Amino acid sequence: MTVFCCVSGGPHGMEEMLKETGAGMGLLLILLIPIVWALPDVLCTAELAAAIPEEGGYVIWVRRAMGPFWSFVNGWWSWLYTLVDAAIYPVLFATYVSKLLGSTLGIHVFDEKFAHWGLSLFMILVFTTLNVRGTREVGRASVVFAALIIGPFLLFSLIGLGRLAVHPVPIVPSFAFDRGALSAGLSLAMWNYLGWDALSTVAEEVEDPARAYPRAMIGGIGIVTLVYLLPVLTGLAFYPDVSKWIEGAWPDIAEAVAGRWIRVPIAIAGIASVIGLFTSSLLGSSRIPFVLAAERFLPQPLVALHPRFGTPYRALILCGIVFGVLAFGSFTDLVTVNVVLYAAALALELASLLVLRVKEPDLPRPFRIRGGWPVLALVFLMPMLVLGLLVSLSVKEDGWAKQELTGAILVSGPIIYVGVRRWQKTA
Repeated sequence: MTVFCCVSGGPHGMEEMLKETGAGMGLLLILLIPIVWALPDVLCTAELAAAIPEEGGYVIWVRRAMGPFWSFVNGWWSWLYTLVDAAIYPVLFATYVSKLLGSTLGIHVFDEKFAHWGLSLFMILVFTTLNVRGTREVGRASVVFAALIIGPFLLFSLIGLGRLAVHPVPIVPSFAFDRGALSAGLSLAMWNYLGWDALSTVAEEVEDPARAYPRAMIGGIGIVTLVYLLPVLTGLAFYPDVSKWIEGAWPDIAEAVAGRWIRVPIAIAGIASVIGLFTSSLLGSSRIPFVLAAERFLPQPLVALHPRFGTPYRALILCGIVFGVLAFGSFTDLVTVNVVLYAAALALELASLLVLRVKEPDLPRPFRIRGGWPVLALVFLMPMLVLGLLVSLSVKEDGWAKQELTGAILVSGPIIYVGVRRWQKTA
């Protein structure tokens, strides 16, 4: 379930994708993106996490395959991506709690900016502390969060399917191609299916990773796809106007399917969603500064482990502080930046998969991608082609100016590496 929470917070975000793309294109993306975008990531992580179960995960793979420069760049891009991405969740948590309290109890105190930030900080403190206690505690919490997320959506989906069995309602999704809509919808779909490599950073803390990772990864992709597909299908049958599928519309959609009583469980699922995503994201992202500090790119105190739990508690605290600062602001429309950064790091991880097949052919691989080099080539090319399509659509729609932030972050990795190496030589 920790894998589920690293990748998915339930179908939250799918409503906005359906609004952007229309029903037909949205359903196609839900079914196609896990194959061409998520599956290569899953297969790569399953093979390398089982073969190299070391703290740091993908940073270690890239270093063994291509050396310290690309290892640092991969870690840097991944850390910046996860910092921005994970910092969104405490803000969303405060927003969802505020809306739930306002709609059910008439309490609006957390609508005020500093109170809203205080609620975000409370969430960061609680679940950073949970992470300090180790992967076992996070795994147990993830089971609870996943049940709170999946349960209400599964329930209203089953109710909807039952109603459709008695009184069939035709679902006739319309297809309309619009370059801007496809760009927005594609980035949202890719965002909802990324994060499979995150738990590789804690492989050393996982019991029997050679068996655990392949099973969890391959099973997880089917679960995530169904968690998206079933609510969308039943929702379209009873709430067919996709122009109303806006962010936060799931309580309205679920009410149309199952009745007003389902609104509160769906709202609670939204809160559990952001908690689960934040907790799992922090679990993975905190190990990156730990590894970079071990390689002398960040201060050495970050390599310290908790004397009782054996976790990199100082790196966790650092991430928690950064999240607390970022949570004071608002984050809008960073999905494309996140996806491109993630894809750039993923390209290095997939390249490492190929290089290690040549460089270390005798490396014991408890899970091995079958099919030889033709299949490995597809594993590398499919997500890169999807990324190329997204960037091309985004540039044509918004111009190169919108890519400046992404470009600056991508360039910062090599610049920092070169600067630190020169400082180390002269120190």
